[in-house]
Amino acid sequence: MFEKIIRFFFQNRVKSHKKEDVRERRFVSYENARTIMLLFESDYTEKNPEIRRIIQALNADGKRVMAWGYINKKEVTTAILPDFRILHQKDTDFLQKPRESFMRELDEAEFDLLIDLSVNELIPMQYLTLYAKAACKTGVRKNDYQLYDFMIDLDSIANQGEENIFEIDAPFIYNQIIFYLKSIQTSD
Repeated sequence: MFEKIIRFFFQNRVKSHKKEDVRERRFVSYENARTIMLLFESDYTEKNPEIRRIIQALNADGKRVMAWGYINKKEVTTAILPDFRILHQKDTDFLQKPRESFMRELDEAEFDLLIDLSVNELIPMQYLTLYAKAACKTGVRKNDYQLYDFMIDLDSIANQGEENIFEIDAPFIYNQIIFYLKSIQTSD
């Protein structure tokens, strides 16, 4: 019941934000992306080795990365760093919107590309996606809110047959998104 109320309020915020949103949406290829916001679901130990490898790979390609994760715990042990942090339950309000300090920091930053690597539908991550100032937002289709400019449909990938033995996780989503961002050629 409570989850439905949270979703209802989030859906209303999505509608009102989209009416006011003046973001210039444009496709950003991997080559042209200089600043990237990476959103992810943190593992329970908060070590996130796959995410750290992804950040290293992006940094090696000359990208400036800000990574924010979320974990459904009351406390986290990971330090808050300028470019890497893990939000938790106490960092959100009653309706799971991140606290004002995080939203203010998000509002002050601009990105060429936002990549949401979360597999599950997490309302705090969706708020970050909604309010982030990014020219191009990418992620996995989880609902009909249309938060992304470019999205991967995991349902169609998962339903391709039993011969698929891959695990759908953050590295898989990352590899899919990067493959398409590198493959699509634009004329601008």
